[in-house]
Amino acid sequence: MEQFFAQVEVWRQNNTLLRVVFTKRKVGRETFSGRIIHLSQDQSQLLFYNVDSKSVFSLEVNEIDDINAFS
Repeated sequence: MEQFFAQVEVWRQNNTLLRVVFTKRKVGRETFSGRIIHLSQDQSQLLFYNVDSKSVFSLEVNEIDDINAFS
């Protein structure tokens, strides 16, 4: 898990555009393109800026199915 948070911190510092696939309860599986604004290691939450809808939202680490940097 520490390796995951280290990679996330690198993406946050470099303002890397990411493709995130996540599953929310009662909503289902969704995908978006965004950037990490804030990383909370204590609470295991990530704050994202969604570039598609120009909105900000929070995801818990256990809700994330896949996260990759665009090449």
